[in-house]
Amino acid sequence: MSARKGPFGLRLPAELMSWLRSEATQHNRSTTSEALFLLQNSLTHRFGKTTVQEFLLKHPTTTFTEAFGLRIPDDLKSLLRDFSQQHEISLNLEIVMRLTQSYEKHRRHSVAVKIRPNGCRTIANGELVISDSEEQLLCMFRGLNETNKKVIMTLINNLAAND
Repeated sequence: MSARKGPFGLRLPAELMSWLRSEATQHNRSTTSEALFLLQNSLTHRFGKTTVQEFLLKHPTTTFTEAFGLRIPDDLKSLLRDFSQQHEISLNLEIVMRLTQSYEKHRRHSVAVKIRPNGCRTIANGELVISDSEEQLLCMFRGLNETNKKVIMTLINNLAAND
């Protein structure tokens, strides 16, 4: 019988940990499941030496970190460890760098999804045409979990019934 492995003692910047918890709640996942999902999706991305050096300069090690016990499957941990060795950084920093990349992507998307006040539906040649703002709202809606979609649909139906 092999010895039972404990969780990997991950240290995350407080802002990143807060975002990870928020994403986990939004997607009805545990924080561990959300972190593993993001890490698994990040494996297709390869960081060059320059990118790693820029990350280290932009995100210096801070004392404002939170401890997080992350149980990483052996195969994923092995891949992450290989990447960390290629980048000549710790496994912890490799994980932080990959999660930060997801966080920054999310922040850029959130800022880009500002709704324009003149973004309303128009009819041209008898066909419905949706504006860029409506398209952005639709994409955001599609990204929600089923519970949040039902809440929004109930709200819309209630508002329509009151008109």
